[in-house]
Amino acid sequence: MKVEIEESKLQTAYANACDGIKDFMESLFGKKVFEAAKPTLDDYKTIRTYEDACVALKQDAIRVDSVNGDTTIVLTNGGDRVNMPSHIVALMKLETISRALWGRNFQPKPDGEGSKVYWYPWFALYTKKEINDMYPEQRGALLSAGAAYGAFAGFGSLFASYRSSLAHAILGFRLCQETEEKAKYFGQQFIELWAEYLKFNFTVGNRLK
Repeated sequence: MKVEIEESKLQTAYANACDGIKDFMESLFGKKVFEAAKPTLDDYKTIRTYEDACVALKQDAIRVDSVNGDTTIVLTNGGDRVNMPSHIVALMKLETISRALWGRNFQPKPDGEGSKVYWYPWFALYTKKEINDMYPEQRGALLSAGAAYGAFAGFGSLFASYRSSLAHAILGFRLCQETEEKAKYFGQQFIELWAEYLKFNFTVGNRLK
């Protein structure tokens, strides 16, 4: 029996594995396969998860004890349990990821004259026909959603004056990137976290196939 594994998925599994599992995977596939998987501030595409961002920045990750609806219980360094809104935990993770994506030498600075352009991930709502007409890789970048309280569906159904519908630097500057390419990667690679941060009265499902 022959089993094929996509290299990107193999590298993601390696990045999230404990040391013992990493040793086993290296013995099975060779160390060279996983060299590109090590998170580094020199290549933003090596930041595939929130944990990758923490490794690259050399900081401790948020320790989640449990999630109950819109509330996340976080463990402090002292071992205490603190209740936090899940969207705030998601925002904290996104800010950490954003710093890692900036890289080693880049540090955004507010520009009062407006001469500098920064980029922010933008999300859109698609009709069923538009989704069906997409290529598989495009469809796989989307999430399903079920809205409540009269909303029709997904992100676009929200009247969100200062959340997902606008991208003012005064509100989301720490989540901005210096290039369109990075902002697109930030939005697509971490779409589940973005959904957790931006959602209001709707539930987020799996990626569409």
